Amino acid sequence: MPLNEPLSPPGQSELSASSRIRVPAFLTHVRSLFMISGVCGLVDAVCFLSLGEVFAEMMTGNLLLIAFYAGTGHPPAAYAANAMAVVAFVLGAVMAGRIVRGRLGHTRFGFFIEWGFLALAVAFSLTLPLETSEVARFALIGALAFAMGMQNALIRRHGVPDLATNVMTLTLTALVADSTLAGGENERWRRRFASITVFVAGAMLGALLTTSVAPWAPLLAALALFTLALPGLTRPAAARPDAPPA
Repeated sequence: MPLNEPLSPPGQSELSASSRIRVPAFLTHVRSLFMISGVCGLVDAVCFLSLGEVFAEMMTGNLLLIAFYAGTGHPPAAYAANAMAVVAFVLGAVMAGRIVRGRLGHTRFGFFIEWGFLALAVAFSLTLPLETSEVARFALIGALAFAMGMQNALIRRHGVPDLATNVMTLTLTALVADSTLAGGENERWRRRFASITVFVAGAMLGALLTTSVAPWAPLLAALALFTLALPGLTRPAAARPDAPPA
């Protein structure tokens, strides 16, 4: 090794080298984040349209629905699925939070676990009687909400500015408030607009596949899209200078 070559932490130089070999150059971290914006739209379309008006990754919607049901005197059974989704989401976020602070945090190992839960959700959608069994629906909601909780926590650590994977209210606000119409300079408008567009397109495709095929179809599409994005999401930290600090 040349004397002027910087040293890397133990094991990280090998990891970086292997990642450069495995990951195609076009599959950047930013492009992978755009892909999982589409995953979020696909997943929520399935949950809302097929699993009883529940969200796997948009907890604002679940909290509002719980409040609406409780405030209008409905029994807890009416919003049990929403409450269970919130609990599963929180557990996923806790696990991801521990992972990013652990020794494997720089490897983005948590995204592999998220992939596993998405694959489990696909298996549930193909094998469980979702139309007749509440337990089956709860199992699917739990797997999806856990995966989305992990994803949101991981994106807090490994995301990039103005590329939202699900919180489109803030992204839309930034897009409009920083526009020329509002006296701004259109900062990062392409990134903001693209993330909204991909999310909406994913939701539209998810709705189409859910209603015209079956719930497993958009979930399989989400798993395929996440699989394509996974190499870019798991690039070593040193390979992505655009990632914000924790």
